[in-house]
Amino acid sequence: MSTTTLHLEVITPQRTVLSVQVSDLQFPSLTKGYYGILPAHTPTMTPLNNGVIYFSEGNQKRMATVFGGFAEVRPDRVTILAQDSETQDQINYEEAEVEHQQALKLLQSAFTEDSLREAQARLERARIRMECSAKTPPR
Repeated sequence: MSTTTLHLEVITPQRTVLSVQVSDLQFPSLTKGYYGILPAHTPTMTPLNNGVIYFSEGNQKRMATVFGGFAEVRPDRVTILAQDSETQDQINYEEAEVEHQQALKLLQSAFTEDSLREAQARLERARIRMECSAKTPPR
């Protein structure tokens, strides 16, 4: 295994979403903002926030969504155990945009705390999916 790359694996309860060699990555931590990881990083474990995972595979910048879970970082690998995740190519931007519009309508009609939380969660999920499906990574 090369010391200039590390193995990134993203796993959900349903499937393995990613299993690739990367030169660097960033993921959203629940408590510390985005973690930036390079090969030979100090071992750590952290809960994940909802957001986008940014990583470099060869010369390509790529992205994947992550919704909850944990990340285990080791010097030669990062394992992300997520409640849900999709790669950039698995997301249809137009569908995510429709989900975003539907979530906005739900938000406008939310009258209870539960319905407000549900609408906000759907809005956040749609926003993250739209960001991830964009053609050019924003970071």
